[in-house]
Amino acid sequence: MGTSTGLRPAFAAAGLALLVTVLSGCGNGPAGTETSKAPASAPPSASPSFKSTEKASPKAKPSPTPTTTPAPTSSASQRGLGVKGNVETAQGTYLQVSPAEDDPAWTLDPAVVEPNLLSLYSQEQIEEAHRSNLAFMVEEGLDSPLNGGAWMPEEWWAENGERIAPELQGMARQSLSDGSPFGGIVMQSTFHQERYGDSYRYIYESDRSRFTKLDIEVVDVWLAEDNKSIVTEIYVAAEMEVAPGAGEPGTDTQIIEASMTLCSRPGQGAGEWLITDWRNKFQVTAG
Repeated sequence: MGTSTGLRPAFAAAGLALLVTVLSGCGNGPAGTETSKAPASAPPSASPSFKSTEKASPKAKPSPTPTTTPAPTSSASQRGLGVKGNVETAQGTYLQVSPAEDDPAWTLDPAVVEPNLLSLYSQEQIEEAHRSNLAFMVEEGLDSPLNGGAWMPEEWWAENGERIAPELQGMARQSLSDGSPFGGIVMQSTFHQERYGDSYRYIYESDRSRFTKLDIEVVDVWLAEDNKSIVTEIYVAAEMEVAPGAGEPGTDTQIIEASMTLCSRPGQGAGEWLITDWRNKFQVTAG
């Protein structure tokens, strides 16, 4: 990307890098720039995503905008995270995170925006698309109830499928049900599953978020190769609190570093942005 000159030191450290499906529609970045802040990692699986065997219960509706900071009983509010709302799952209820209302990531720095976007979209539209992209990347890319298998793929699709562009819906839906653990628009395994197996499990409590720290850097915003979609790339440093499960005791914290990219184009309704592509890379280490 235009603001990146190489790998971040943390990505070069020992840890497990997880590559979620990479599609080409977003392109590699703004014209004349190179990719990326993400770590080198294992090749993507040929068949993305994995099918959960858990049955889920009713859940919160997705929202493209930041929500009210929760009551002080939430670990998220104590650490500066925003909360989208409670999500009910077969494994319990948890507070799904969103960037805090005052997070600078919501507001675009002109330096990270590719100038030719302004020839197609107004500044207001660019910011609107960016906020929609940012919310989805954090709320679903990082903290989806699919991550951990607490929802079934079809239940997630019932709530979120309309956010996917029609031309991508077949591929996106298939990626959620064809058996690979890390592919698809949303990761369905736990972040730590491949390295630690069942040694850890997520915490499900109605007054607690799974994340305890979230730092976001907006890397670039540019025009995708389809000449319609607005692309947001972010770098995320986050921490999750996990509970020991079967196997090695380990630690109760995992550190996640991620490069996340999402493309979206205008939908039919006012303020509607449809997802047209995505690219996510995660590196996970024990805290």
